[in-house]
Order: sequence, then C-alpha cells, then structure tokens
Amino acid sequence: MRKTFLGLFWVATALLAYWLGLEQGSESARPPLASPVNTKLPLPSNLEQYENRKQVVLPVDQDPSSIVKEETYSPKQSFVYEQEVQTDESLSVSVMDRIRSSNPVVRLQAFTEILNDPNEQNIETARQIYEELPEGPQRFSELRMLAYSWGQSDPRAALDWADNLEGFEQRIGSGAVLDSWARYDPAGSIAWAKEKFEGEDNPFFVGIISGMSENDLIGASELMTSLPYGRIRGRAASILVEKTWKMGEEVAIHFADNLPEGSIQNYAFGEIAKKIAKDDLGRAVKWVEKMDESEVKVQVSEDVAERWARESPAEAAEWVSNMPEGEARSESMEEVVTQWARKDPTATAEWLNQFPSGELMDEPIQRFVREVARKDPDTALTWAQSITDEERRKKVEADVLNIKVMQAQREQAEASGTPEPQGDRRPRGGQPGPSPR
Repeated sequence: MRKTFLGLFWVATALLAYWLGLEQGSESARPPLASPVNTKLPLPSNLEQYENRKQVVLPVDQDPSSIVKEETYSPKQSFVYEQEVQTDESLSVSVMDRIRSSNPVVRLQAFTEILNDPNEQNIETARQIYEELPEGPQRFSELRMLAYSWGQSDPRAALDWADNLEGFEQRIGSGAVLDSWARYDPAGSIAWAKEKFEGEDNPFFVGIISGMSENDLIGASELMTSLPYGRIRGRAASILVEKTWKMGEEVAIHFADNLPEGSIQNYAFGEIAKKIAKDDLGRAVKWVEKMDESEVKVQVSEDVAERWARESPAEAAEWVSNMPEGEARSESMEEVVTQWARKDPTATAEWLNQFPSGELMDEPIQRFVREVARKDPDTALTWAQSITDEERRKKVEADVLNIKVMQAQREQAEASGTPEPQGDRRPRGGQPGPSPR
C-alpha cells in the first residue's frame, strides 16, 4: 500500500514539474512589458532620404496590437518599407539586371528608376547604359529620357554630349535637352541656341518652343511666329497645334485665330479641321459651310474634303459640287479626284465633265492626269490637252508623253529580252504645282 502511494506521488510530482517548465519557457518567449518595444525599421545607408521618419516606442502598459505606427517620409522617398529595407546595393543590382533586359518595357521601367533622381552619378550610369545599347531606333526612347533628365540638372553638359551624336540621334538628344531646359529657363536656352547657330532657320528652336509651351504658351507662340517661313517654323507650329488641341477644341481654335494671317494660320486651321473631321465629319462640314470665302476656308475645306473622300469619294464629290465656284471648291476637288481616281477613274472623269473648263479646273484636271497616266496614258493625254493655262498644259503633256515613251521601250525590251530601260515612269514634278495666283 505504501509503495503504491509513493509511486503515485512521484508521478504527480513529475507532471507538475513538466507543466511548470512549459509555463516558464512560454513566459521567456515574450518580452517583459517593463521594457519599451522599439518598432523602428532598419534604415538604409542613405539616411538623407528618410530624415523625417519617426521612431515609434510603445508605452509600458500598452498592448502592441493597439498601436498604429505613425511614420512620415520625406518627399524624396520612393518606397514604403513594411518589414525589411532593401539596401541601395541590392537595388542597384536589380536595376542593372532589368535595364539589360531584351523586354523594352522592363528596360524602360528600370531606366526610369535611375533617372527619377537626375544627380551626376545617376546620369553617368544612364549614359553608360545607353551607349551600350544596340544602335538604332530601338534605343530612341532611352535617349529622350536621358537627354531630358540631364537637361534638368546640367543642360550645357548634356548638349555638349548630344553634339557628339550622329544623325537623327543628335537631333533627338539636343531637342529633348532644350525641351527640358526651356521649361524652367527659356531665356538661357534661347541665348544658347542663338550662340550655337548662325542663321535664321535655327533648328534648336523646335525643342525650345516645345518646352516653353508647357508654362508659357503665349511666349512660345510669339517665338514660333518670329521664325522665318520654312521647315523649322512648320515643325514648331505643329507642336503648338497639338498642345492647344489637348487643352480643348476651343483653345486650339482661339490659338489659330490669333496667329498672323497667312500660311501659318492657314496651316493651323487646316490641322484643326483634320482633327474635327476625324471626330465628327458632319460637324466639320458645317463648320466649312459657315465660313466666308478666304484662305482659311480654302485650307479647311481641302482637308475636310480629303478626309471625306477617303471614306466615300462619291459623297464628298457631291458636297464639293454644291460649293460656290472659287478657290475653295477647286482645292477640294483636287482631294476628291486624288482619292476617287484611284478607285474608279471612269466615275471620276464623268464627274469632272460636269464642270466647264477654266483656270480653276486646271489643278483638278492635272491631278486626274497624274493618277491615270500610268495605267491609261492615252486618256491622260486627252485630259491634259483640256488644261487652259498654256505653260501648265505643255508641261503636263510632256510628262504624259514621257510615260508613253517609257512604256513603249519597256514593252520592246520585254519582247526582245533586253534589259529594261531606266528612267522616271512618273510625271515629272511629283505633286502638281501651285495654282496660278
């Protein structure tokens, strides 16, 4: 009996000791509440980006789960660190791996990360990476990003670098730098452009006007209109039309309406007409019909007619037929003829026969001759002879006869098996010349 009792007592004592051990181990796994809990996350070596971060310390008598961390970051911070902060070294390795990816989306994202902070080191890294990329159009996006970012920090150095590029890349690089520079220092960029280029048709003004338009649309417009007639002014005008169109149709029309009368204003209204016609052809037609006869109407009606003729040349022809006689109708007829003659030259010829010959019909007829001369030079020659302006008629006739000669020589060469003669098979001069004024 005593032995049984002692055995049970020993078992109970062992179980009690085991239970106490478990409790002690569990308690030791929790930090004592008397010690403050520091939940501050480890910071990377670049402390400047996280200078405003607050350390969170829990009070002695407060449960950790009831505390919402109050952390603020400086505007420079790009990432929110929840648990573990990635070091600058590991981040750079990740970027460098991705920037050499064959996937252009992945590569551009990595390139953007580097240039988000255009400091000297990042610019140099981006420059080296860009120069390692295969040459050609596939790296133009990286070039624009690099040049634009570099222009924010050191535009003169960026322009010196871009000057050593070749061909189209030189134009893209310098344009992006000047675009960036002109947004915050237009006077400085203009002074640089005038210093670096002698002459009126300054190509550097395209990038400058693009950058200025972001913050000073009036100044950009004044600079554009001060340029001489030519390719540079045309490119700058195109940029401003696109800029104002994005701001709204009324803004674009107001912009064009305040341009100096002449070619630049006509161009702007013509581009706006194309955009309106693309969105709502019927509204564009009504817009033309409300206009008085003017150079602006000539340009706008021509662009609307071109758009309509691409979709339905017969309907566009009917609209043009009802326009009052004048230059606007003549120019619009050219666009209809160009589109319709390619699809149905017979119907186009029948339509042209409805109108009496005259000076304003010379250009539409010349356009018709140009479209049908390759397939039917005899018919083209007959139509060329109906042109009223003698100088124009002789030139068009000579072009058609040249085509006939070339076709005869080619047929003879094919029959004899000799090499085909070389020569221009198209009417000389390409597009028809300007209408007599």
